[in-house]
Amino acid sequence: MLFELFYGIDIENFIGNMFYFLLSLIILDILTGLLRAIKDRKLNSSINFDGLIRKSGEMLGVIFLTLVDLYLNTDGLITKTGVGLLILYEIISIIENFKQIGVNLDFIMKYFDNDKYKEQWKVVINKWLNYI
Repeated sequence: MLFELFYGIDIENFIGNMFYFLLSLIILDILTGLLRAIKDRKLNSSINFDGLIRKSGEMLGVIFLTLVDLYLNTDGLITKTGVGLLILYEIISIIENFKQIGVNLDFIMKYFDNDKYKEQWKVVINKWLNYI
């Protein structure tokens, strides 16, 4: 473990391309989140900053899992599991952002919580009715 701490880890040999796939999904999630904020006219630097802090926390979590993995000598199993769960989380977040932007994803959205979106539509309809 000390060798890896001093000389670094070749992450590609350790967990394969999953790490780079996770990074690309994080970037895509940030971009779709920005598009969602622009569409909703809620582009706010403090909310964006909170999101970036959360993404940084995800990366720190991957680093922590890698250190635990090296300490327990599990040959990348713990890190692969953690990165796999983060990939799943990012995919769900990207799908939700696409839905909020207005992309038709009904074939996927039937597996998600529709009550979350019904409440948002009620707010939008009530605002619209108040303007009339």
